[in-house]
This record gives sequence, structure tokens and C-alpha cells, in this order.
Amino acid sequence: MTTPRRTRTALVALAWAALVVVATLVGMSAVGAIGSGILGDGQQPLTPAQVDQALAAARAAPGPTSGSPPPAPLAPAPVPASSVPATAATDVVASPGGTVVARCVGDGLEIVSASPAQGFRLHDEREGSRVRFESEESKVEVRLSCQGGRPVGAVEVDH
Repeated sequence: MTTPRRTRTALVALAWAALVVVATLVGMSAVGAIGSGILGDGQQPLTPAQVDQALAAARAAPGPTSGSPPPAPLAPAPVPASSVPATAATDVVASPGGTVVARCVGDGLEIVSASPAQGFRLHDEREGSRVRFESEESKVEVRLSCQGGRPVGAVEVDH
């Protein structure tokens, strides 16, 4: 009586081990299919050059009209030499409220962009050489000027 019971226990243990192996293989196959797609390698990440090319094509192409397919990516458009003077020095000015990108062009200052930090919003008035960021707790004002042909920012925080 002990031999059939041992045989049955051994068969149950062997069947359990086989099921564990099969379940592991099925799980690994599923994870592999998710990572590479079911029918192939899937889409590969874009290189920085491909991202630049796609962004340039999106900026250069007119918006799609209804019923027409989206435009195909084009080669990046060259930046005309006259659009950014050779003397334009662009810098990033950081503040607790966000960052401002500005450039000195000739005798003037041009604000290229302003991005609020998390928790802040960009006050909708950009007056000449001043950018304001606001949060629930504070206001940050960045006053920009050109010194030696480069943008410089003075930051004032009001709590």
C-alpha cells in the first residue's frame, strides 16, 4: 500500500513541476510579445535626428484639411540666416517661478519663451522685458536686460 501512495505523490509532484514550467514559459512569452509586438519587433524609438526632422516638418507643413491625409515627414527646413542675427546671444534665465529664454538682438531684448515651474502659472502679461510667474503662495517677477550683448535677469520674489 505504501508503494502506490508514493507513486501517486511522485506523479502529483511531477505534474505540479511541469505545470510550473509551462506557466513560466507562457508568462515569459506573453511579456516578450508585449515588448516586441505580437507580429514583429514593433515600433522602435526615434533618434534625436528623427525627432528634429519630424518637428521641422510639422512646423513647415500647413494644417491638414478635412479629408486629406496628414503630410509625410520632410527634410528639416534650413533656418534662414536673416531670421536670427549672428549677433543674437540667447540665454536661459532661471527663477523659482520658472525659466525664461531671451536673446539680445541689436539694441533690444527679445523674450523667446517663458515656462512656469510646477505649481506656477505664467501671468498673461509680458511687458517688454518683464515676465511674471504666479502661484497660490507667491509671485515671481523676472526683469531682463542686455549686458555686454547677453540677456541677464534680475529675479524678485514676493511672498
